[in-house]
Amino acid sequence: MSHQTRPSRRVGIVDIGSNSVRLVVYGNRLDSFRPLFNDKTSCQLGADLNRTGKLNPDGCRLAEQAFQRFINIATLLEVDRFEAYATAAIRDASDGADFASYLEGVSGRKIEILSGADEGLAGARGVLGAIPDAAGLVGDLGGGSLELVRVADRRATDSDSFPLGVLRLADFGSREDLSRHIAASLDRPAWLHPSKSPGSLYCIGGSWRAWARLHLAHSRHPLEIIHQYAVPAREARAFCEMLTRMSSASLADLTPVSSRRRPHLPAAAEIMLQLIDRAAPERVVFSSAGLREGLMLHGQRKKVRTRDPLLALCTRIGRSGARQRMTPGSLMAWISALDLGLAPAEERLAKAACRLVDIAGMEHPSYRAEHAFMRAFRLPAVAIEHPERGFLALVLAARYDGRIDQSWTEPAKVLTAEDSCDRALWVGLALRLAMTLAPGISKARLQRRAKSLTLFVHRDFASPEVERRLAALAVALDLAPDLQEL
Repeated sequence: MSHQTRPSRRVGIVDIGSNSVRLVVYGNRLDSFRPLFNDKTSCQLGADLNRTGKLNPDGCRLAEQAFQRFINIATLLEVDRFEAYATAAIRDASDGADFASYLEGVSGRKIEILSGADEGLAGARGVLGAIPDAAGLVGDLGGGSLELVRVADRRATDSDSFPLGVLRLADFGSREDLSRHIAASLDRPAWLHPSKSPGSLYCIGGSWRAWARLHLAHSRHPLEIIHQYAVPAREARAFCEMLTRMSSASLADLTPVSSRRRPHLPAAAEIMLQLIDRAAPERVVFSSAGLREGLMLHGQRKKVRTRDPLLALCTRIGRSGARQRMTPGSLMAWISALDLGLAPAEERLAKAACRLVDIAGMEHPSYRAEHAFMRAFRLPAVAIEHPERGFLALVLAARYDGRIDQSWTEPAKVLTAEDSCDRALWVGLALRLAMTLAPGISKARLQRRAKSLTLFVHRDFASPEVERRLAALAVALDLAPDLQEL
């Protein structure tokens, strides 16, 4: 894989895959997983690969047109770092290298043909960038291949590549034949077995995203967000069993999934089922970040690669609409003084809330709470699980409205444990009080005792509103409020 380390303003990655050719343009912000531009052309270069050993001629024509179009778009978008990569179809086809050379000749752009190992490691790097604490097995299912990589502690270890892309599996006539073919490939690597810490199976690729979209609808999940959607392994396996037994007519009725993806669901489900049986993960987690994000991160500064993408995004969003500039550090110190017993993950979400504390400041007062809640719940962010979205949204509902029992908070409470809902309320009420004092918070402090909560504040800031919000926080903590003027 090529190495490029200089900082860049915009990064354009073209992925010439077995199914499609796609251009994604990223900015150089610390929340750079949010693309500035994302478009694809369905070419199906690998549609005939199993039968002919060559690329699909019609797909080649479409791919050439798409590649030139994306080069033009990248130029118009003033992309500073432009890179093009080809994966399984071009890698494995007998005429693949020749086609890549032809594209290079007519376009003047270099195309790197990724090995299976490099493709797998790039996908794993993308997952680790978007889910920094990922631990377990990363699976990248494309049209031409399946890459598996074991990850832990932000590093990739064992890896392998298999010719098990969904386009290649389309010709198998029966489930039994398909199952035996997949098993023969997955039985090969000695390392593919349950580890002492099984962790999760992290799924990337269009067919598995279609699986997730279908399961979201089937389970009536309150969020239509695929990234970090997590399904217990036993439940995922049962759903796979159902999909592998579905007829073509039944698959055609699965409207949550595009008609192009439906025929590939049984193969995608069979692969997932066999991986669950071999690796014994605790759950299956879906990632919207994968190969392209990993390629983008490979050439970025260390600061971009190792930052917390959730906090980076919340910092930028919070600054854009805030009426009052409160430093997240001072607000977090305010919360910490309450000794709320936050779990480490909740403490991180509290830091995110401190950055979003005035996210609805420019909205009409009657709708600020609901607006802040919905923005946090549906935040276009990575590195945040669905229950964590619920926690963060409830914090902001309480920050603006002083409560979390509104009807529109129900979806978040479905995802969030009851004791976490209580702690979200406490954090939100603490921020509500802090923002009432702003900018006088620098001259105020909270002290929690066994039976009381004392606020020491300059007398000029000791208003009836401050008394009411101190009382609300104290009552929620089952303490007596005590206001002391300085």
